[in-house]
Amino acid sequence: MEESEHVHEGIVGGEPIEVPAFLGMTEQQSRLLVALYNETDPEFAKQMPTALPIAAQQLANEYEKRNSVGKKLERANMKWSDEYKLFDEIQREAVEKLSTTDMNIDKAADGLKLEEGQDSSVHDLVMGSLLYGGIRREPSGPDDRASMSPVASPNFEGAKHLLERAFDKGYTMAAVQIGSIYMQEEKLAGGQNMNGQDPKVFAYEWYKKAADLLNPMACHKVGYFLEQGIGCEKNLELAIGYYKKAFDEGYPDSAHNLGLIHQGFVNETAAFKDIKKSIEYFERAKQWGYSPSCNALGRMYLLMSKNAELAKEAGNPGSEPEDYVVTGIELMEAIRGDLQAYNYLVRILRAKMAARVALEKENMENFEKLSAEDKEKLIRQLAKEGDNSMHKQCANGECDKKEEEPGSFKRCGRCQRVAYCSRECQKEHWKTGHKIVCKSPDQE
Repeated sequence: MEESEHVHEGIVGGEPIEVPAFLGMTEQQSRLLVALYNETDPEFAKQMPTALPIAAQQLANEYEKRNSVGKKLERANMKWSDEYKLFDEIQREAVEKLSTTDMNIDKAADGLKLEEGQDSSVHDLVMGSLLYGGIRREPSGPDDRASMSPVASPNFEGAKHLLERAFDKGYTMAAVQIGSIYMQEEKLAGGQNMNGQDPKVFAYEWYKKAADLLNPMACHKVGYFLEQGIGCEKNLELAIGYYKKAFDEGYPDSAHNLGLIHQGFVNETAAFKDIKKSIEYFERAKQWGYSPSCNALGRMYLLMSKNAELAKEAGNPGSEPEDYVVTGIELMEAIRGDLQAYNYLVRILRAKMAARVALEKENMENFEKLSAEDKEKLIRQLAKEGDNSMHKQCANGECDKKEEEPGSFKRCGRCQRVAYCSRECQKEHWKTGHKIVCKSPDQE
């Protein structure tokens, strides 16, 4: 079935909503993201399109904040965060110098000590590399992406040598920068500027120089290269070793990747399967603000609700399957709006929309399987779910509590129709029938 048949058309009150593209996504992706928001916040789409620019800006700012290297290094040894801060400051200074000298590089570089015999500072060497390495050769045409690569700069060798000198002074970010330059060459030019040499091999070698000095960002990159076989022989055991070095410095990406490896869900990682350890790594990455680990944990808990053996391997962190479902939904809620979880959530949305008719039929069949007592209990609960009064009553049929303040009870993360005074009541309600009728707004 074609993708377009599953696209949420953004209809509220019978009228289509204009959803402009934003955050660099296509219009179709933007529509889907709005639909995903509507999964957990039915009021969101009603505020379109006025809320969209604000939401887009908030999303972009939050995404950048959570995923900045500086944020990821905040738990590491100060040496590494200081190195990154220095590089970031020099980049900003280089832009300012060029803007105040009408892009005259020689004027912008005036006063820098760059000669071989001079006692050059790390600041001057990195600044010189950024200024002179920024020059590009003239493109041969509009499709000449290779000319945009930093390796295409006529000053590339000189700019790289300045970074090598900075690295020789103990500045590991210089090696990381050289590795990144070669990866830009791979991305933009596929090695066209390197006379048959493989830029990925050079990138790996330079990242490894910094990683062997324990730079956590470089350790993570080397771990990833070894795991995937990029510019080197694939070696999962060595990859784990480098990931652990980055993890020890609080680098969340490495915690997440270690969690994925120890899941052992694919043949290549089966030998390293350790579900307890996997969950521990995901939990730590989640604590460090890495939302893809909320995604992974949510999926793990939902899997455990259906797979008793997996739950057993995890040490049975929940007392019964319903606990895993509730926890899984909560974890998936935690990643709402995060673009790294976007693709997975889109698949969930499409699956829900495609299965709408089947779910309706299944719900009826499930209802008929209930005992007379459970049917009566479910009917009472459904009656409570229809209560649209300002002060909601706890949806658990065995609980008589009512909100003291409107909105103080926690809503169901999926359907948004019912509210609970406590997590215990939410679990009880799920077990006694809500799971049969719980549907997201697009399934109504």
